[in-house]
Amino acid sequence: MKRSKKNVILFSLVLIICAFKYTNHWISSGATPSETAIDLKVMTWNLQRLGVLDNPKASTSNIEKLISNIDSNKTDVLILQEISKKQIEQLGQNLNLSPENYQWTSYYKGAYGGLAVLLLNNSSWTLINKQITNLPPSWKCIFTEMQHESGQTINVMGVHIAPPKVTDLHMEIAVKKLFHGDIAPFKEVLQRYVLQAKKQNKQIDKINKLVSSFKDPTIIAGDFNSTNQLPIHVTLRKSLSDAWLEGGNGAGATRYWAGVLPFRIDYIYTTHQFKVSNTYLGKADFSDHNPVISEVFIDPQN
Repeated sequence: MKRSKKNVILFSLVLIICAFKYTNHWISSGATPSETAIDLKVMTWNLQRLGVLDNPKASTSNIEKLISNIDSNKTDVLILQEISKKQIEQLGQNLNLSPENYQWTSYYKGAYGGLAVLLLNNSSWTLINKQITNLPPSWKCIFTEMQHESGQTINVMGVHIAPPKVTDLHMEIAVKKLFHGDIAPFKEVLQRYVLQAKKQNKQIDKINKLVSSFKDPTIIAGDFNSTNQLPIHVTLRKSLSDAWLEGGNGAGATRYWAGVLPFRIDYIYTTHQFKVSNTYLGKADFSDHNPVISEVFIDPQN
């Protein structure tokens, strides 16, 4: 009984710390676009392979749920993570998209899952360039270039920063052992985080170098597998705007460890030519991540 009370107190403290430590704002007031501004609605979502890892027959029905989500949010550009080549082709067919309007890549050679960028609003925008870029040590991201009917050109980059390779089970075992005085599993978890953080920093450095070489306004979106107070986001916010901080309200948690502890690890970043009018979360549905949706705009080039 004493141990139970102690756990409740500890858990409550962790929740309070998360509420303040992992949230650097609660309320935002988005910008108001001018009458001539070009607006764009962007969604990023880690689909967790559309649920097939838990239920191999779920892909078709979950694609229908995904399309319903896209339609209800009136999405213009979609950035997806953890989706297979077969699934992206099925999604493209269901959305009546030609292959020219989307790009997919696996994370590394032999991987079934991958990431994709899809242009859904092809009445106002045209996808004019698609590239797959290598990230260290053996990872990839997607770069696309889009042109508006007004002539304005923008870049959209889809990313999925390498995960920390620490599962809920690892953490559960480490915490249980810690309560019994065994710190070895907890040390192992920390070592895993440190090792993977080094890889994440290398990937962010490469992305920053790429963005600094771009002349056109740029959107970067995806699963960054890291909370907003970590150094990689401090670095990103020096040259980019965090769409949640600009237009979102609340903690913005996109994933919950052990189904309870909130973490914001999915982001939409923009270069400063873009302004953000609103950012919000969608329902996780079949995934373990919530989608992030942001309404952004840019004044057309002169």
